[in-house]
Amino acid sequence: MIHYLKIRNFGPINNEAEINFEIAENIEEDSYEIKTPDGRRLLKLAYIYGANASGKTSILKAFDFLRKILLHPLNEKSSELSFDPFLFCADPYTKTSYFELSFYVEGVRHVYSLRFTKESILDEKLSFYQTNRPTEIFSRLTDPEKRLAKIQFGSRIKVPAREKDLLESNTLHNNTVLGAYAKTNVDIPELEELNRWFSSYLLGMITSAHNLTEVTAELIDKNPKINEWINNLMYKADSQISSVIVPDWSDQIGLQLDDAFHHEFKNAILQQGSYSIKTSLRTNTGTLTTPSKFYGGPSERRIEFLHKSDDGNSYPLSIQKESSGTKRFFGFAGPLYELIYNAHLLCIDELETSLHPDLMKYFLQVFLMNSNKSQLLITSHNLSLMADPDFIRRDALWFSEKQGDGSVSLFSAADFDTATLRKDSSLINAYKSGRLGAKPNLGSPYLLE
Repeated sequence: MIHYLKIRNFGPINNEAEINFEIAENIEEDSYEIKTPDGRRLLKLAYIYGANASGKTSILKAFDFLRKILLHPLNEKSSELSFDPFLFCADPYTKTSYFELSFYVEGVRHVYSLRFTKESILDEKLSFYQTNRPTEIFSRLTDPEKRLAKIQFGSRIKVPAREKDLLESNTLHNNTVLGAYAKTNVDIPELEELNRWFSSYLLGMITSAHNLTEVTAELIDKNPKINEWINNLMYKADSQISSVIVPDWSDQIGLQLDDAFHHEFKNAILQQGSYSIKTSLRTNTGTLTTPSKFYGGPSERRIEFLHKSDDGNSYPLSIQKESSGTKRFFGFAGPLYELIYNAHLLCIDELETSLHPDLMKYFLQVFLMNSNKSQLLITSHNLSLMADPDFIRRDALWFSEKQGDGSVSLFSAADFDTATLRKDSSLINAYKSGRLGAKPNLGSPYLLE
């Protein structure tokens, strides 16, 4: 479980911003929370609202960046870390960035901190708390001029000299220690446990541009029982859908060329030659699907939705012909299954894309009521969630706001005192009136000449 992440000098985040999953005081227990062995209460779900370009996505990107440097280290000394610091200042690339992550593994709280620049990981430290006093696992310090890293393990962590030397030699100046461990043939139990946890728990970030169809299809490949679970979920998106047919991945269908493509580009695709894919997939109506011919270009798995009509028959419809919302919901079905039956953190940017507000809310309700080991962090512009005081909690509601210097301010609805937001106040009315900030400043719709 994630407790908090502190971020400094990362993208539009200049001064420290903190996204914290700890539950505010004097709030009754409900489906939003998970209790840790040391008594801390953590949120399963948090939302970030704000105007466009207010920095919402940067919080999600910070988690994704952290996942990459901990699990997928750079291989070349000359490679730079894939991020930009706060750029609205003099000499931005000379300034240091900072992360601090507090998290729980097997019920034990850990705190990991690191300072870094575009070129190097400058230092990092990892400790755990079995008591109120921290126990250090390791610390690392880099000499930026020599581009060499030195690792020091805590006194309670027993690492043979050979293992330590091998790990240190693989810890490039632009690698984290855990990232280097991921590619080094050594056995250090404390780091092995953390590598496995980060690999499993941090799923990364989903954006509105991601096509999740194949993600869900591959989960069905691994466990066909998921298909029935997804059938029941898809019924919520379209009550006519009785089941989804997901054949073997080798059964491909071509993506039709968009008429909006530029004429020359279309010709270039057509010149590659044509070919067709035929299928003998039989539906429960006894009819065969129609072979589909296409011309070069991209293809995807043939997935069909069976629609039950009032006449008692079921008719197959290709996923390509389904609505954007149905396709999007099917894509989310696989990740939702994983969140419910396993332990993960998933970040979703603009969850509402192509989804009806009620369907988006249902997705979140299914997660809240059925998961007990996972966390979900989303950004959204869907204000209807705020209209239901029994659904959205104040300590789960975060706002990002751009300041005059271009930096981002991140704050929670639970941070407001009763003079601004009374206990019985409507969240949506308070937000719409501007009392909570984080709104676009639009002004008059009339254009001045």
